Amino acid sequence: MNHPLLELRQVTKGFGPVTALEPIDLSLGAGEILGLIGENGAGKSTLIRLLSGVHTPDAGDILWQGQPVRFAAPREALAAGIATIHQELEYCGTLSVAENMLLGESWPRNRLGGVDWAALLREAGQRLEAVGLAISPAELFDQLPASQKQEVMIAAALSRQARLLILDEPTAALTEPEVRRLFDQLRRLKSQGVAMIYVSHRLDEIQQLTDHVAVLRDGALVAEHVTAGVPVSTLIEEMVGREVTATTAGQHTTTTGEPLLQLDSAGCDGLFDDISLTVHAGEIVGLGGLVGAGRSELARAIYGLYPLDLGTMQLAGKPWRPRSPRQAVRQGLVYLPEERKRQGFVGGHSLGESISVGLTDRLGRWGLVSAQREQQRVAELTREYDIRAAGPGQPVGTLSGGNQVKALLARWLGRDPLVVMLDEPTRGIDVGSRSQIHATIRELARRGRAVLVISSDHQELLSLAHRIVVMNRGRLTRELSGELQTEHNLILASSGLPLEEAETG
Repeated sequence: MNHPLLELRQVTKGFGPVTALEPIDLSLGAGEILGLIGENGAGKSTLIRLLSGVHTPDAGDILWQGQPVRFAAPREALAAGIATIHQELEYCGTLSVAENMLLGESWPRNRLGGVDWAALLREAGQRLEAVGLAISPAELFDQLPASQKQEVMIAAALSRQARLLILDEPTAALTEPEVRRLFDQLRRLKSQGVAMIYVSHRLDEIQQLTDHVAVLRDGALVAEHVTAGVPVSTLIEEMVGREVTATTAGQHTTTTGEPLLQLDSAGCDGLFDDISLTVHAGEIVGLGGLVGAGRSELARAIYGLYPLDLGTMQLAGKPWRPRSPRQAVRQGLVYLPEERKRQGFVGGHSLGESISVGLTDRLGRWGLVSAQREQQRVAELTREYDIRAAGPGQPVGTLSGGNQVKALLARWLGRDPLVVMLDEPTRGIDVGSRSQIHATIRELARRGRAVLVISSDHQELLSLAHRIVVMNRGRLTRELSGELQTEHNLILASSGLPLEEAETG
């Protein structure tokens, strides 16, 4: 009797009072590719961590090659033949390809006890050749394009006799040609009997590559299908738990004013291309798409962090090509980044300093800040944005996520800007703060400001935006407004699928 290569029987996992995974039954055979889909928070990452040895299940059994296993660490899973290729690749960029491939292994030694570099390069070269990769093992890892980094990590896993590859959003940073090349490699591995779990939000890739697809929602396995026989519309409804046809923000009416931000055929080499976009006074435009679509890169270019190679921009009707974020801020354009702790704040700054640093030119003369005016303005903004803190001296890093976002809003909105760009403004914050931030965004539009909201939360975009533009692999591919502005269409457009797919399956 042939056992499945991998089998899960009533596997559960919780963290404190929160159940991350309901009892799950799942199986996978050699040479099969299983697609794993679900919205953010559905339980995909928890399942990956259980299989890769990061977590252990609270109940149930994991059977590997017919035998029960319980991995206490990732190295145990890898030793058993289960390798995980994470979305954020784990490597040392300043080391060579060979060194990265053999990290964690015993390296060959010469007669003096030092590393035998020639033997190390030879061993890595043989492993690369075994999977058909023409990459120099001496190449510095950071010099490789994203697709080759991915291929090297897969080759490293296979060289350790991996029989199951778990791939988490493997194409997020890849171009279309690189995706095709990766798929060719994965199909070759499939023909050699390697099994794969392919985790992706890109439903077109799920259709192209996988044999079966499993749908997670709120920690439960809600459906399994043979991929070839299931319409995309069914998968979407199973992911979100309802029929997604009703419009929300697309039915909002708004009186918009003059264009405040305009892009015409804007491009930035390797990041995005041919972007034409207009945001009017009094308008909230949502920018949707998947991780790696180029949304944050577009916002950073508008803000002056990346130079445009092609096209033009206008701010309030005047040509706009910012040389720096400082220039953008002083001209009335502000940006709240997704990585708030790394890009939004200076480590060790207090709440008061974190707010006033964006207002120094408004708080004094000739470069000298009035301490009295600074304290007064910080107090006003702290009250206005309901920032909960022990006082202005509290380190900003000790505030909750919601209060950190409100501190950034206070810093930049205290300047009364014309254009506001917010990147994932409510990710990781509590419901109450989320509601307050949404109210602030709507108030900005009511006061005639132009607002661009980048979010991976479909409900957030649908509830806030007057219209949504969708990016896919560095290009604007669809605008959704009115009756077209539905969650169903947003998921399809983000995945690169035509809207007609919703009807035809």
